[in-house]
Amino acid sequence: MIRSSDPEFVRDRLFALYGANSFDVTGAKDRFAVRANHLQIGGVRLSYGDYAGDVSLGFGEGSFVRQIFNIDGAGRYVAGRRSGEIATGSCTPALSAERPLKFDYKDQYRHLVLRIEFDALRRNLSILLGQQISRKLVFDEAAIDPPAMNSLRRSIFLFASDFNARGCFFSDVAAAELERMVIMKFLMSHQHSYSDHLLRQPLSSTPSAVRIVGEYIEANWDKPIDIDTMSAMARISARSLFRQFRKERGYTPADFAKRIRLNRAREMLDHSEDASVTRIALKCGFQNPGHFARDYRLAVGELPSETLKRSTRRARS
Repeated sequence: MIRSSDPEFVRDRLFALYGANSFDVTGAKDRFAVRANHLQIGGVRLSYGDYAGDVSLGFGEGSFVRQIFNIDGAGRYVAGRRSGEIATGSCTPALSAERPLKFDYKDQYRHLVLRIEFDALRRNLSILLGQQISRKLVFDEAAIDPPAMNSLRRSIFLFASDFNARGCFFSDVAAAELERMVIMKFLMSHQHSYSDHLLRQPLSSTPSAVRIVGEYIEANWDKPIDIDTMSAMARISARSLFRQFRKERGYTPADFAKRIRLNRAREMLDHSEDASVTRIALKCGFQNPGHFARDYRLAVGELPSETLKRSTRRARS
């Protein structure tokens, strides 16, 4: 999105593309340079920023929540009456864009910024709880659980790494699964006004609900896991469905979908002459070919490349 040492050009791009409303180079301009990349999948946006030279950046109100994951360098944020340092390897709280924000970044500062639209957060939270959200979703900026934040950070950086390596080959299924994973992980990692509901023991579901959902997954294996549809069909919350599915079958609906997709991938590999393992993996909803190869070997007993080679030899003979 941006690769420039021209402050005026960078200001225009930050205003037009990222919604900034103020930008100043506060250090020596001969050291100034900015590189910025941006990705959007559904309601999730992930931005990389690399700043040479000291800069100050401001944003107005928006319809999303923002969290910064520092990579290198030092910074500081001001959100309403709250402020804090952004040290190397740290992260900010979940910062609501419903109030103005200001950031000051020092020379050689780098970060990843996660933005999630409130509509996407509320929609996924409703699915998890099995009920409409009546109260406002408010994140607690004073409560940060270090283990939860470390886990969320690993997920976000893995997400970025996977997309850097294979983004142009991502299928709609893989992209939708990534969006769902990031939003669910974010909701479970942060304290907010509905955290107590998520921690409650979910109600039990009926065996027929598990059967209905299992049949739905089998019929729609090549589509993103639609938790909203599954919960509506089973007439229970997503949490209750996951709990009953694990109780009856020993794994979650997502694990069941993975098994179905691995079986379909095996069929494709076994009847393919010129397709690549990576393309088949992405077509079946596996965004990381390395993880796909591991899961495939555990399920089938051989690497996907071995299945494909055997299929190719058989076709030639």
